[in-house]
Amino acid sequence: MVQNGGGPVLRLKANKTSLYNLVATYKPLPGMRRVDFQKANGRPDYWLEWTTDDGHTKAFLSSSLGHPILTITTHDAAGGQLYHEAHRLSVEGLRERGMVEEVTTAMERRRQAHGRA
Repeated sequence: MVQNGGGPVLRLKANKTSLYNLVATYKPLPGMRRVDFQKANGRPDYWLEWTTDDGHTKAFLSSSLGHPILTITTHDAAGGQLYHEAHRLSVEGLRERGMVEEVTTAMERRRQAHGRA
């Protein structure tokens, strides 16, 4: 879940193209066909993985304490970490990219069902 300044509750959403384009603003990427896309089961967390000359890179989109964050980590062939960066992302920037969606919480659904706003 992503904080929205007291507004509706937001959740991250991504597909391969949207995440690829976001990551490309921070790091050069190989062609899209050489990048694997994954979504975590039951959570709005997403990542891209690809092989580089240095080893293996993973870009992970998630939220921490209500703030969207993109981390990019490269490991060498032996598994040692070569590179790590983290980017705190703006909700507005993700909204412009279509990468957040409003969600209705269970409490809001109960309120609506009982005619309370």
